Amino acid sequence: MVLFDKILIANRGEIALRIIRSAKKLAIKTVAIYASAEREADYVKLADEAVDLESDELAATFLNIEKIIQIAISTGASAIHPGYGFLSENPGFAKACEENHLVFIGPQSDVLQLMGNKPAAKSLADSIGIPTVFSRKIDLLLPEVEDNQMPYPVLIKASYGGGGKGMEIVYNRAELAKQIEKSSRIALSYFGNGELFVEQYVRNARHVEVQIIGDNYNNIIHLYERDCTIQRNHQKIIEEAPAAWLNPELRHEILTAALKIGKAVNYSGAGTVEFLIDEMGNFFFMEMNPRIQVEHAVTEEITGIDIVSEQLRIASGFPLSFSQDQVKINGYAIELRVYAENPLRNFASSTLPVNSFNLPKNSNIRIETDLNINHHVTNLFDPLLLKLIAFGKDRKSVVQLLEDKIVNLNIIGPETNTKYLEAILAHPDYLQNNTTVEFCSSNHKLLINSYQNPSRPTHLPFLIAYSLQSVYLKSNHSASADIWNYLGYWRLTPQIISLSVDGVIFTTELNLRNRLNPSFEFNGSEISFQAVNKTENNTSITIGEITKQLSHITGNQNNIIISCENQQYSISFLGLLKSYPEAATESESRLNFETGEIKSPLHGKVLEINVEKNQIIKKGDLMMVIEAMKSENRILSPQNAKVKNIAVNVGAQVTDQMPLLFLEEIL
Repeated sequence: MVLFDKILIANRGEIALRIIRSAKKLAIKTVAIYASAEREADYVKLADEAVDLESDELAATFLNIEKIIQIAISTGASAIHPGYGFLSENPGFAKACEENHLVFIGPQSDVLQLMGNKPAAKSLADSIGIPTVFSRKIDLLLPEVEDNQMPYPVLIKASYGGGGKGMEIVYNRAELAKQIEKSSRIALSYFGNGELFVEQYVRNARHVEVQIIGDNYNNIIHLYERDCTIQRNHQKIIEEAPAAWLNPELRHEILTAALKIGKAVNYSGAGTVEFLIDEMGNFFFMEMNPRIQVEHAVTEEITGIDIVSEQLRIASGFPLSFSQDQVKINGYAIELRVYAENPLRNFASSTLPVNSFNLPKNSNIRIETDLNINHHVTNLFDPLLLKLIAFGKDRKSVVQLLEDKIVNLNIIGPETNTKYLEAILAHPDYLQNNTTVEFCSSNHKLLINSYQNPSRPTHLPFLIAYSLQSVYLKSNHSASADIWNYLGYWRLTPQIISLSVDGVIFTTELNLRNRLNPSFEFNGSEISFQAVNKTENNTSITIGEITKQLSHITGNQNNIIISCENQQYSISFLGLLKSYPEAATESESRLNFETGEIKSPLHGKVLEINVEKNQIIKKGDLMMVIEAMKSENRILSPQNAKVKNIAVNVGAQVTDQMPLLFLEEIL
């Protein structure tokens, strides 16, 4: 019995990197596949081989079963790891692997057919006595759903997918009929199958999942549970392990139920059994994800088990390398998902390139990312930028560590959800572990408040100090290394400087004669500061007893974009040529009735146009739907108006700030 010699990874991004890391540890060669736009991605460079899929369309790349199989055969790979998403739960893909004598690193196709189909998995759970909620399959050919005894509200869900894609709560029959087409389209686009089902929505529930893993020798064990209650729009954004609030009795019941389901199908590989727990402490089987999970890292941190390595060993024919009694919980772990999205635009995907970032270095911090400044985010795939995982002795210490580290990520380029995550970590209900899956929707206004009210007043002295450091003090060269920079540069510096911070002009008097103790005038007081350059674009600024970490990118001479505590600012020195191509601001997407122009807020593809020329529309009416990073972004009318002209067609690829349509004001 030997391990695979070579595997193909039918995925991309951070999960592809994660698989490569475990494969290298086991001396297994890897083949990466990539969309043409991602040839500079880290996972492409770190794989032993990489094959261009020669397209940027999802259907022609990561959902193209025939092409992936052909590449695996031609490169001599003996197995395929599907990662998560895409084809990872597609039984047709697993069957194609089997028919072509390739090992699918996951369960057998018949098991995938059963457990990858959410309604079928619920039927299995019912048959072996595990509680489930009401559910019903939707016939897309006859989408009228019988209303008899339908327990509204219900959730529409993709039968062969996860991650909240296509999921929607509906409260009556009319909403259900209206939503079916959209949810099916999303499911088909992202998972290659548009089949849907509905299930009863459990109010104020918690979401707990159990990591199981089995081999081909009838051994199946659990690696305890994860708490995935913090979700936005049914998408997990914070995951924890273990679920600290579970009492021993309920934990035992859930773990036992998960193993019972795994044993019923003789499950092989890594999988996750998911449950909802209501306010009374009753639990209900939701679904089984027969694949590796995005959040598997928190389980690895508390158990010390490399789940991906176990997947590779099991698929190679080896038994589990540990028994149930060897699996112990050690400490606590939490994962934050950082996305390129704009909370002020209903979390629309932000497709600007990442120009700079500052990943924390700490022995208790783990980063999973394919982020690099040479690889721009595209609008083809999921907007996940990175996963920030912290671990420690208990939940309180881990939350504190995350609060300390996320504040200085300082990603420059796209908008991100970092401040949204900060707000969750600081919320009293989260700190007290008193949350439900409705936490984010119930606290929406509070959680995005930091985006609506920037921290400019407290950041301003640090922004000025960093700007002066970047433009006039240059670097921390020693006197012997650069005598001109150390002694003479200040002589060319004017004493009075005017600079613009996000369009607001400030004038300050400088004192840079003592380079070791520079200062400037601010609000009638002299402010001394110290700057320590940690990297080329990352500097710590200390004023008094307060130190903040700042990052920047520069254009020519005077234009600087600075990020301080995850808040981006545009800085320019007046009188010097402005050269930095600034990103579009929120106000630029609003209607300007001098031109009547409505611009696209992002790069994407036009899916729907819901208005016609000369139509009278009201404020808030849906005008257009644009797809970006597999999310649908709604373009709403900013006020009552008449549609003067439509500048694009359905299916058109649009760019950020590209004109979409023209309105005229109704007097």
